[in-house]
Amino acid sequence: MERHYRELYRYAFSVLREERAAEDAVQDAFERAFSALGRYSEERLRAMKLRPWMYRITLNVARNRLRQRREVPVEEPSVVGGGASDEDREAVMDVLAGLGKLPERQRVAVTLRYLQDMPYAEISGVTGWPEGTAKTLVRRGLMRLRKSMVEEPKGGGQG
Repeated sequence: MERHYRELYRYAFSVLREERAAEDAVQDAFERAFSALGRYSEERLRAMKLRPWMYRITLNVARNRLRQRREVPVEEPSVVGGGASDEDREAVMDVLAGLGKLPERQRVAVTLRYLQDMPYAEISGVTGWPEGTAKTLVRRGLMRLRKSMVEEPKGGGQG
């Protein structure tokens, strides 16, 4: 649990965009995982790839919470550490705000690939998408993110 909590929290936060909701989602994911592990055979446990399995559970919990909430806030609480400069913090906030505007599948794919540094094979395992689909969603998400960052002037408006 200690090994995976921080990365699962960051992932849940990228989906839910609220600190408390992300904490609750990760806690729920761990509870579901521990409950499921107790029902698995030794053979299944040995063959299991824990990291993608935990991401998949976390994604399912986060999606359920999104459905209940019906909206994703655009506000970004404190996700950037205190060691970053104001300019670095602002750049990260711009990217995270852009990520929040992507369609869910693209946001999930880009987040797993670049924020969680996950290879496409693991993304496929987490999401259930074929690897080619994961690659396509990452590519399209990055293109849309770049386009939105170029089109939207700093400060949120033109004049």
